[in-house]
Amino acid sequence: MSNFADIRALLMARCAEQATGLRSLRLMFQKFDRNANGSLDAKEFKEAMAYFGVPLNELEAGQCLKYFDTNKDGKLSFNEFLGAVRGELNAVRRDAVH
Repeated sequence: MSNFADIRALLMARCAEQATGLRSLRLMFQKFDRNANGSLDAKEFKEAMAYFGVPLNELEAGQCLKYFDTNKDGKLSFNEFLGAVRGELNAVRRDAVH
């Protein structure tokens, strides 16, 4: 993969094909959270990306996880996963959530 924007775009496209809403995304996330700790480690993230048709090597998977890991704890939470898949909330969406 050439850059994070390409990876994110491909991930968004694959999620759109597979999921029909937030509940479906959460179920897919939980499927790859093998140890059920509420987050994906680098290995789980790599498996999830492969499932979505985004094959990454170890280095790429680690770099992507670091990029999407906004709180820098070394794991990808569901909220961070949503940010990666759906992008940032615009003002209208943020108001609707609140």
